[in-house]
Amino acid sequence: VAFSPDGKLLASGSEDKTVKLWDVNSGKCLKTLQGHTNWVWSVAFSPDGKLLASSSDDQTVRLWDINSGKCLKALQGYTNWVRSVAFSPDGKLLASGSEDQTVKLWDVNSGECLKTLHEHISRVSSIVFSPDSKTLASASEDQTVRLWDVQSGNCLKVLWGHTNWIWSVAFSPDGNILASSCEDKTVKLWDVQSGECLKTLHGKTFWIWSIAFSPDGKLLASGGDEKRVRLWDVNSGKPLKALDEEHTNWVRSVAFSPNGQILATGSEDQTVRLWNVESGKCLEVLQGHTNWVRSVIFSPDGKLLASGSDDKTAKLWNLSEGKSLKTLQGHSLEVLSVVFSPDGQTLASGSQDETIKLWDVLTGECLKTLRSPRPYEGMNITGVTGLTAAQLVTLKALGAVEDGEQK
Repeated sequence: VAFSPDGKLLASGSEDKTVKLWDVNSGKCLKTLQGHTNWVWSVAFSPDGKLLASSSDDQTVRLWDINSGKCLKALQGYTNWVRSVAFSPDGKLLASGSEDQTVKLWDVNSGECLKTLHEHISRVSSIVFSPDSKTLASASEDQTVRLWDVQSGNCLKVLWGHTNWIWSVAFSPDGNILASSCEDKTVKLWDVQSGECLKTLHGKTFWIWSIAFSPDGKLLASGGDEKRVRLWDVNSGKPLKALDEEHTNWVRSVAFSPNGQILATGSEDQTVRLWNVESGKCLEVLQGHTNWVRSVIFSPDGKLLASGSDDKTAKLWNLSEGKSLKTLQGHSLEVLSVVFSPDGQTLASGSQDETIKLWDVLTGECLKTLRSPRPYEGMNITGVTGLTAAQLVTLKALGAVEDGEQK
C-alpha cells in the first residue's frame, strides 16, 4: 500500500491482480485499475501524485493516470516476476527490480526503457534512488549492492562484503552514505563516492530485523533478536551505545521521532519502549498489547505514536503522558503495519486478515475498511447442505457468510 503525496489517496495492490485507489476521507474505492494478469506486489506514487506505478508477477510494470484510472503504459521486457518499483525524486524516471536478475530504468513520459542493468547474478530484492536522483542502488540475493549512474546506466561500484542475501538498502538524507541490511546478521554503511565499507555493524550472533536513520542522518538505530537496541554513529560506523535496558524478546520495529530526540521500539515482549536518544535511557514502557508488537510509527507532529500488534489491534499512545489513548479494534488477524497520513489525521493499518482499515486519529473511529471483493463476497450460504467442514471454511474465506455474520 502507499499514500499519495498529499495524503488524500491510498493505493493498494493485491493477489486478485488489481490495483485499487481509495479516498482516504470517505474510505470509498474510487477506482479499480485492471490490466495485470497476475499478483500485484508493489505500488508507488510519482512525487507529484499524478501517476501510479505497479509491478506484478505478470512480468510487467504499469503506469496509471490517477485522475482517469487509465493505464497509460504497460512496461514490458522482464522474463520473471517484478517485485519492486521506485520513482526518482524528480519524478522523471522509474526503476524496477525483478527476479530475472535485472534492473530497468524507464522514462516516465515516454514509457521507453532507457537502460537494462544486467550485472546481478541473482534476483534483485531492493532498489532506491539517491536524494538527488543521480544514483540508483540495487540489492540482490547475489550478496552484492550495486551503485549505478542513472544517466549512463554504468555500474559505478560493486559493494562486496556481505555473506548472504541482502534484503534492504537505504540512502542517508544527504545521499552520502548507503546502509544495507543482510541475512548475515550485519548492517553495512558504505561511502557512496568511494564505495568503501565505512563500518560493519554486527548483530553478533543475532539477526537484525529493523533499521532506521535519524532525521538528520547522523545516527542509525538497529533492533533484532538480540533483544537490545543499538545506536550507531553513521560517520564513524562505531556503536555509540546499547540502550540501557533490554526488551525481553526480539525487537521487531524501530522508529525515530520527527525531531530525532526519541526512539520508539516494538518487541515480541508485547511492549513498546520510548528511549531518550542522547542519554540512551528508557523513558517509558508502554504496556497494553497482549501479543507481539510488529510496527511502530510517530505521527508527523511527534505527539502521538501508533503501534500494530499480533493481538489484532492497533493502539494510539499519548507520548507526553505515556498512556494509551485509543485501542483500535476490528481486525480479525494480526496487524502487521501502521502508517499515518501526511496530515496526521488518519491512521491506516494493514492486517493479515487481508484488509486495510482507516481510522480517525482524534476519535479512534474506524472510518472505512478497504478490502478487494472476494469471489463469493456476501453470498449467503445459510442452510446449504452437502458441504464438508473444509469446504465451508474455504467458502467463508472467499467471502461467503451465514445468517448473523457480518457481510
